[in-house]
Amino acid sequence: MEITLNNFSEQIPNITQDLKNACFVGFDAEFTAILSGECFKHRLFDTNEERYNKLKNEVSRMIMTQVGLTMFQYEREFDRYVATGYTFHLCPQDFGEVDQSFIFQASTLKFLCKHKFNFNKFTYEGLPYLSKVEEAGIREHLKNKTMVPAIFHGFTIEEERELQSFCSMVSAMYLDVTDPVMRYMVHHELRSRFSSLLTTDSLGATSSPMKVLEENLMNHVLGFSRIIALLEQYQKPIVGHNIFLDVILLHNQFIGPLPENYREFKRNINEMFPRIYDTKHISHHMSKKLSLNEVWKSNALQELGHWAACENSGKKRHVGPSELLAGLAAFCSQVNVIRAATLYMVTVQCYLYPAYCFIRLGHWAACENSGKKRHLGPSELLAGLAAFCSQVNVIRAATLYMVTVQCYLYPAYCFIRLGHWAACENSGTSAPPSCSRGRRPSAASLFLNKLAKSK
Repeated sequence: MEITLNNFSEQIPNITQDLKNACFVGFDAEFTAILSGECFKHRLFDTNEERYNKLKNEVSRMIMTQVGLTMFQYEREFDRYVATGYTFHLCPQDFGEVDQSFIFQASTLKFLCKHKFNFNKFTYEGLPYLSKVEEAGIREHLKNKTMVPAIFHGFTIEEERELQSFCSMVSAMYLDVTDPVMRYMVHHELRSRFSSLLTTDSLGATSSPMKVLEENLMNHVLGFSRIIALLEQYQKPIVGHNIFLDVILLHNQFIGPLPENYREFKRNINEMFPRIYDTKHISHHMSKKLSLNEVWKSNALQELGHWAACENSGKKRHVGPSELLAGLAAFCSQVNVIRAATLYMVTVQCYLYPAYCFIRLGHWAACENSGKKRHLGPSELLAGLAAFCSQVNVIRAATLYMVTVQCYLYPAYCFIRLGHWAACENSGTSAPPSCSRGRRPSAASLFLNKLAKSK
């Protein structure tokens, strides 16, 4: 289902309920730019911190124009997953002192046009959004009673005349003010000009407290950020494919400006989304368990989706588009994003494939751990992929993935006892056993330790 400014308020109870009942959520997004050029060229010896520093300044000028969320709910009675998909159209906003800006790259425009992206929905019906930093600034203005001058300063001449017209009609019983920002301003102006006048948001009700009006205003300007807040609140596992750039954009667009410190960035992401799974990273490690004849051609999303659609995924065979969609349809009893895909074909691949592949890979891993094939629920599936939680794929770098959760890995030590040699392995999670003498780690071990910490 497509969610725009016109139906967001109506659909948010359904979205909230679907998210609350979901066992995990598929995620993907479309951007206004694609990082290219010599300065963004991936180098094999880049550490994750170096890659982050290379991207953060340019990413701060990009935005997500469309976000797809697919909520997967498990029906134990039928042993199946029901997927409900939502496509959110986003658009920057100008409100008070907040005046969001972005760049639109020509190559990205070409790509979006090719796939029938609806630019009218982006500009006219796109949902507003705020980062946590922007939200805090607006709430501070409301608390200090300085919000009205900031809003009024951004009004056009036509909007000023419209506000004056509403105030001049004060003798009327009901004013039809549909825009939430204008409605807030009308309430404020009428109460300021006529101290004995009572104003309400609905006929027959008592005068609305200013706090209620302010909260209604905040709900309007927050827009899609309310969905991000729900994802943070329910802490559902988020599944995506190759989402390193997505994660950086999530921080910049919904948390705040990207920090200079790489570790601070990871800490902020982990606090907000502690359970992220990247199917590109998972598939890279799982592919090592297959022979050349069984493994997928590449772990690009479409190739991985073809593999997942096979009835016998271990055998190499061609899967056509009709068979692939049939496999997806059989996999889900309710796939709302399929309908949207007739207008925007990338929707199926991006919004449904990652979670679809996630289930197939998770079932494979869990059955391998238990030693037998059987029906599995979502908790067992997640347990099978627990080793990959909070690990985000990084393309062509010294370290192949970023660990969002803080961890410390230490090199092994070699300890010497008087009279004989004994090699003691240390996993890095506990202190080494006591002994009479020890040898310092080598330069190579120290380098590997530094590399591990950069994850």
